[in-house]
Formats: sequence, C-alpha cells, structure tokens
Amino acid sequence: MRILVVDDDRDSLQSLCLVLQDLGHDPQGLPDPFKALEEARQNFYPLVITDIRMPGMDGISLLTALKEIPELGDSDVVLITGHGDMATAVDALRKGAYDYLNKPINARELAAVVERSAEHQSLIRENYKLRHHLEDEVSRTTADLQRDLVSARNRLREVDGVGPIIAESPAMRAILREARILHTDPSVPVLIEGETGTGKELVARTIHYGDESTDLPFLAINCAAIPHELFESELFGHEAGAFTGSRTGGSQGKLEQAGKGTLFLDEVAEMPLSLQPKLLRALQERTFFRVGGMKKRAFTARLVCAGNRDMAAMVEKGSFRRDLYHRLRVGYIRIPPLRERREDILPLAEYFLRREAKKKKKKFREITPEALAALARHPWPGNIREMENAIERAVLLHEGTALSLEHLEFQEQNSPAAGREPPAPSASPPLRPDLALPEEGLDLEAHIDTLVRAALDRFQGNQVKAAKYLGISRFALRRRLQGQTRCEPS
Repeated sequence: MRILVVDDDRDSLQSLCLVLQDLGHDPQGLPDPFKALEEARQNFYPLVITDIRMPGMDGISLLTALKEIPELGDSDVVLITGHGDMATAVDALRKGAYDYLNKPINARELAAVVERSAEHQSLIRENYKLRHHLEDEVSRTTADLQRDLVSARNRLREVDGVGPIIAESPAMRAILREARILHTDPSVPVLIEGETGTGKELVARTIHYGDESTDLPFLAINCAAIPHELFESELFGHEAGAFTGSRTGGSQGKLEQAGKGTLFLDEVAEMPLSLQPKLLRALQERTFFRVGGMKKRAFTARLVCAGNRDMAAMVEKGSFRRDLYHRLRVGYIRIPPLRERREDILPLAEYFLRREAKKKKKKFREITPEALAALARHPWPGNIREMENAIERAVLLHEGTALSLEHLEFQEQNSPAAGREPPAPSASPPLRPDLALPEEGLDLEAHIDTLVRAALDRFQGNQVKAAKYLGISRFALRRRLQGQTRCEPS
C-alpha cells in the first residue's frame, strides 16, 4: 500500500518509513506539510500519516485541507500525537481522522493501524467494484481479502519478532519440532535454557504462534531489569491503596494482561527468591491474588521462561527454588550455542546478508569462499546475536556485491595478538579460615561496591566481562552501578 508520511522531524520520518518498508508497504516521506499536500493532490495515497505539531501547517490543518479535496476523500489520515495532544487528537477524529498514534510510536501498534487501514481501503475499493460488477466480483473478492489478511498477519508476525528460524542442524530441527508440540498445549509451562544470543525469545515466540498466526498477546518481561521491590506488583498487579504510590483503582499485572496468550519471563533466574513460591502456586492452581487483594483471579496464559545461567547449579546452591525449577521443566528446551551447531552458521550468515542488504539498499548478494571459511572457523562466543551484528556492520560500512574477508572485523579478535578474555573461575576460592573481622562491625554493601569497582577496573570498564568475573548477570551489575550513582553525594 502506498503511504504518505509527513513529519518535520527527519529522524522520526526516516524511522517510520523504514518500519513501513519492512511491513511491505511503499512509503513516501516528506518533512514539509505544504509539499505533502501538493504531492497528495497529484498522486492518490490510501493512507496519510502525519505529525500534529509542525511549523507552518499543523496536522489538523493538513487533515482539513485533505478532506476538502473531493478526490482525496477516501484517504485514511492517521495523526501522530505527543504528550498533551489528546484533546487535539479527539477533535481530529471528529473532523474525519481515521486514527491516531501516541509518541513514542510502538512498531506493533503502527503495524496494527496500517493493517486496519489496508483492510479499510480494500473494502472501499471492493465496495466500489461490487456496485458495478456485483455478480462477477463476489468470489474473487473473498479470495483476495483472505490472501491480503494472511499476508498482513505474516508481516505483523515479523514485526513482532517472529521471523524465519534457520534450522539446518539436527539439534535445531528437533527444537522446532518440540516447540510446535508445546504450542498445542498452553497449560504446559516451558523452560528454555541457553547462552546469551542463542535465540531463546525467538523459540518462545514460536511456541506462542506455532505454524499459524494468532491474535492472542505475547507479553515479555526481563526479570533482571525490574527492581525487586516492584517485581511483585509488575507480575501480579495490585489493588488500590496496596502501597504508597499505588494506582487509583488498582492495576493489572502481567499475569492478567497476558489473558489467554503467552507470558514470557526472560532471565527468570533473576526473579526474587521470595516471590518464587507465589509464582509456583499460580502455576499449580491457575489462580493468584493481586498485591493487597482478597479476590482470586484466574491465570489463563501460557508461561514460558528462559535463562542463560546454570539453573540446576543455582538450585543446588539454594538460590533458586527446586520445586519451581522442576515445575517449569515440564516443557524443557536447551538451545545449544552456535559453535555446537555449525551446520547453521553459513545459512544464518547468508540470511542476515540478504536481509541487511535489502534493508540498507545495498548490492550484497553472496559471500566469498574465504569469508565463508572465516565464518565457519569463528567460535561465536556471542552466538547468533554476534553474527547478526557482525553482518549488519559489514553491510553498513562497505559496498560491493560479495561480502569478503576484509569486511569482517571479528577477524581481529581471532589474531594471536588479540587480547583474550581470561576464563571465569569455576568457583570462588574459599575465604581464609583465620580471616579476622573488625570488632566494631563492617559495612558489607561498601565492601561489595568496592569489589564491583575493582572488577570493572580489571576489565577497563567492560561490564559484560566484569559481571562474568563476579558470577552475576550484567543486568544485576547494572542495577548495582545505578544504585551507587544514586547514592553518591553531589
């Protein structure tokens, strides 16, 4: 579908056009609303997306001008509103706007609005044809609408993060078979384990969607990114007055918001130990209470969890509940690192090359034999995410039709002179038995902060390496650093 995008913010304009291109549409971006109006007069656009606040002519004025042109009366106009523009947006809907989007724009909401507009425009065209050729067009119209709907849903799946999964290796083929089986029974909890960057969320989305599309929600939570004191409310919701600052009327948690869809808990090993029994009870009884609530609420969603730590070892250490761990493992998938499924390396590289070349409008079509050999040799410690970033950077910085060895910057990491990350110790050395503690007591938090700073200094500020050395996740390290920043005197 041809779409006219109007926004005086060039960065926002470019981002919108890129997303619309990924959805399979043909966007035309213009920063000047006067030029946009002239372009609309000369060429019909089924959908016009415009910002409200623009110099010279605002979005409401552009909407009014478009609706006054008879041949443009059937165009859908969607307004982009910022904070404080809601009254203006409602007024615009009364004046004939099709819909509005709030800033910052969510890609999924944008895709849904465009899909609805495409269906609306399709109906307008088909109704016109039906008025003139009713008997000849009925059967063909039904088939066309069904194809358009399937195509739009497939594009929405890609925007939602469900693209093609490369599965040349036997291990990945077995994982996809298991994911399709798990899709058929939403009551079975699933635990996905694997190193960072192996594609755990992609497999989780495959379990949610299966081979078909679905309108049920997929909600993802990164457990490591939520402060512990807010975790319970985020997951279970709260009633009005449950705590200081609670929302008037209460608030739904992710367990309720997921409905009959899927709730994905990433980095589940970071969940506070005190909340794990409550999650276990919700899984067993399929009911839960909001924070401060007395009413039982049904938990109807599928639960999929993922972790990149050795959760079995955490169970043995007592840092993760054994009963919850085994309950989550009813459906269990371990995604091997890329170095253990080398059959997937070259197909993945070719897929990323085609995708990035299309997105960035480059001419790359193939990979030279030398580059293929280097890709196959590389250990890929960052797994698929590392490869994806390496290919994207190569396509962005270079030109040509074939990706060659000199385009791949990770080669520097493979040279003998390159610095290697020291292996993390398998276990911390035991404390000295004769360690003397001060009589007046000590500040444990201050000592922990000192260790964290020392680890960062050891690795020149590299948080990933420091977190690995300390045996914690990088999100936990980041939370501690943010806490130090807040506590530092001004």
